[in-house]
Order: sequence, then structure tokens, then C-alpha cells
Amino acid sequence: MRLIRLAIAAVLCLIVGLTGVQAQDNLLNNPSLEEGSFGPYVQKRGGEKAIYMPSGGWDYWLPGTPRGDFYDRSDRVTINPHPESGFPKPLEGTRALSVDCGFVSCTTAVFQTVSTNITPGTNVRAFAWAQVKTCNLPRDKEGKPTGECGSAVESGARTRVGIDPDGGTDPNAPEIVWSAFISPHEQGGWQQMTVDATATGNAVTFFMYSTQTNFSDINITYWDSASLTVGGGGGAVPSAATPTPTPPPVVAFVVPQAAQGDGSIVHVVQPGDTVDSIAFAYGVTRTQILELNNLASPRYITPGQRLVVKTPEPGAGAGSDAVSAPEEAPPAEEQPPAAQEPPPAPTTAPEPTQPPAPAPVTEVASNIVNPAATSGSVCVFIFEDRNQNRIQESGENLLPGGGIVLNQGATAVGSYQTDGVSEPYCFGDLAAGDYVAVATPPQGYGLTTSNQFRLQLGPSARISLAFGAAQGLQPAAPPPADAGGLVSETAEKEPDTRSLTDQLLSISGFIVLGLAGIVLLGGLGVAFALRRR
Repeated sequence: MRLIRLAIAAVLCLIVGLTGVQAQDNLLNNPSLEEGSFGPYVQKRGGEKAIYMPSGGWDYWLPGTPRGDFYDRSDRVTINPHPESGFPKPLEGTRALSVDCGFVSCTTAVFQTVSTNITPGTNVRAFAWAQVKTCNLPRDKEGKPTGECGSAVESGARTRVGIDPDGGTDPNAPEIVWSAFISPHEQGGWQQMTVDATATGNAVTFFMYSTQTNFSDINITYWDSASLTVGGGGGAVPSAATPTPTPPPVVAFVVPQAAQGDGSIVHVVQPGDTVDSIAFAYGVTRTQILELNNLASPRYITPGQRLVVKTPEPGAGAGSDAVSAPEEAPPAEEQPPAAQEPPPAPTTAPEPTQPPAPAPVTEVASNIVNPAATSGSVCVFIFEDRNQNRIQESGENLLPGGGIVLNQGATAVGSYQTDGVSEPYCFGDLAAGDYVAVATPPQGYGLTTSNQFRLQLGPSARISLAFGAAQGLQPAAPPPADAGGLVSETAEKEPDTRSLTDQLLSISGFIVLGLAGIVLLGGLGVAFALRRR
């Protein structure tokens, strides 16, 4: 009996010891970004766009200089605890971390430096989970939001985790070992990133990094359940490697138009153009375009409208090509673009009248930027449109079992079967041109959106298409095919086989009504005649 008791005690001690070791495995303080025993979140920045960080050694990094009016706006970032009652639900515990920069884009890093059990040569492994929601709200003619939106790929939102092997706190340091970028949109739920590194000093720093290519109305990144442990395969950045630059924004569809004879530039608005995308394509600001064209709001431009981007060069003659700022922007139908004779070929290369528009770039799987990219991509998915409003809203998840085919003319350039997990799926390396995407709903579902979309793909553009489907919805049946003969529009009248008495009884009401009318008219006539006497 004594031996049994000793054995049980030994097992209990072993379990307690292993539990203690396991609890010590995660070297991060407050890895699940909680409050409670770690204390409340700590305010790091006040004001309207306040920043609160989890206690336990967590801190943040933001770039110092914005890129224009809407890109990398550090002053428009808020960082706050995300509650258990919110959407999405925290992956672990009662809190997640929310990084919000709505209506602009932002690049942020949340980090913690760890020195416990770290010596030069120690291999470490880190991971964290992330989820993003980035989309533009649908709006009415006055520009007011009219509904919700589901996370979309147009923003180019992406996340990654990294380890500085020497304990530095600058995420731009070239020695940081990074995981691959992922785009964990809300439709796919929480997604994990993992990275291994080898310490070169007595401390390492773990980074959670997020950024976007384009700004959007809703622009939130959520972080939760981080880990840093001793072990893993180790690793370091190759000595010949260079830090991956942050790609500049890609503007779809906007192709800069040539200068006119006096050096001025007039852009004819195309479908899909916005004031901001036009400004970026020409290397000017939104304010410049608004002032040159006397526009009160950047939201109201129409296809075919002519916008002054650049005024004539000093000393240029006021010929037929001269452009002046309009007093107000007239409707598109009143000012169709005028046809112009092509200018004669110059004998020498002319001096540029303005800096060329930035070349779009494409980030490939190896995280190397290719500035010469000319292809684009089309990203597609099918979602469960429960309320059949054709807008993906909270709780309307991706659907498996649907089919999507991408056609160019009469040729199918790609097809995809949805699994409800891997979407959005992107047809990549597509040449610029016109395409048609055709969707087939899963078994037992009917499409609430159109079953096909026609789209124009520009160089290095990325277009997202969302097909909605509802369970049990039956599409409207098309009319039967013409059998070849003429169909009579009026049914042939059958002969009345009833007796004369039955026919008179069926119209007796009309007969009585007619007699009453005759009597009334007769009485009126007699009264009129007697009155004239």
C-alpha cells in the first residue's frame, strides 16, 4: 500500500512539474492580450484617436510620415481592447486587440521584447492569430451609407509576424525574420502566422505587423493568442537579402491621358474612376483637382466628365487646345470628349511636362516587388445571402459547392469549385482586357445576384466579385423556346351552346340598367320641354 501511495505521489508531482514547465513555455507576458490579472489596458496616446495597449510589456510602432492624404495616416489610428461581446469573438479569453484606421490606410506594428531564457544562438518560434475587415460601405446618391459590407480584397489588407533576433524595436530593421504575408479576411475566420528565428543577442522582439495597399471605409485588424517559445528550426535573414519595401497603392482602371498642345492635361472620367484614384495616377492631390474644377465634393463625378488635372504651361498660346478651369462641372452628356487629330511624330524626344505617374507594382509569393508587372487578377467567392439583399453582412459565410468560370470572349481562362474556406480565390496572371465571370450556385441554392458579371481588367489591377446565394431560392424560369410556328395571342372564342332563355337571364342586369337609363333620359327631356313653355 505504501508503494502505491508513493507511486501516486510521484505521478502527481510529475504532472504538476510538467504543468509548470508548460506554463513557462510561452515567454510573452499577457500573450492573449487580456485584462484581469494583467491589469487594465494602458493608455499610450490620448485625443480623439486614442491608443490603449495591453499591459505586460506590449507596445506599438507607427510610421512617422504619411503617404499623401489617405495612406499611412498614423494620426488616424486607434488601438483598443476588443470585447468578448463584439464581432468577431476573441479567439482566446475575453479580449482581442483591435487596430482601426477607417477611411484611410495604416501600417502598424504591435510588439514585445523578451529576454527571459534568451542567449545568443537560442532558437525561438513565434505565432499569432489575426483577422481583418476592410470594405467600402454602399451609399446612396447623396453619399450617405445605406448598409453593411463584407470584407473585400480591394484594400490589399495583409498581416504577418516577425522576430528581431537582437531585441530591436524598429520593424523596418533588415535583420528581422518575417513570416509570409496573409490576408485573413473575416469570411475565413481567425488565421495563424508562424515564424522561426535564432537569437543573436540576449533578447528578441516579437512583432505583429499589418498594412493595406488602399484605404477603405471600414479598415480594422484584430490580433489574439500570441506565442513565443524556445525551440523550432531557427533561422536568420540571408545576408544578401534586402528589406521588402511597402508596395505603393495600386489604382485600378485609371490610365493617365496625354498632355494637350499647350501642356495642359484634361482627364475624361471613365467608369470606376474616383477623384482620389485620378489624383494618384497623375501624381497630384485631391485638393488640386477639386480646386481646379470648382468641385465641392470628391464623391460626385460622372463618366464622360472632363476634369482639369494640369493648367497650360506659362506662355502657351490660348489656342483650341487651351484649357481653363470651368466655373462648375457640367453634366457628362453636355460635354462629350472631343476627337483630336494625333500630333505629328517629334523628331526628338520631348521634355516631360510633369513627372510620370508611379508604376503599379505587384507583390509575388516570394515577397519581391515586380515593377514591370502588366497582368492583373480577379478574385471571386460565393456567400450565403440569408436576407437576399445581395450584400454580404455579418454572419453570412462563404458557401462550398459552387462553381465559377472566368471567360474571355468565347474562351474559358479558368474555373474554380468553392470550398467555403479558401476563398476569395484569385484567377491570377490575367492579361488586361474584358472578361465575364459566370457563377453556378451550390446544390439547393439559388443566386440572389446576377449569375454573371462583365468586367474590365487593367494592368496590375485586382477586382473582387461577390456572388450571393440563398437556400431554396428558385430562379425565375425562362419562357419556353419558340417551337417554330406562330403562337396565337388571342384564344379562339368557343360557341355559346346555352338556350336563348339562359342567355337572356345572364344579361338581364344589363337590360334592366339600359331601360332605367332610357327612362331617366326621357324624364329629363319632358321636364326640359315643360320648362320652356
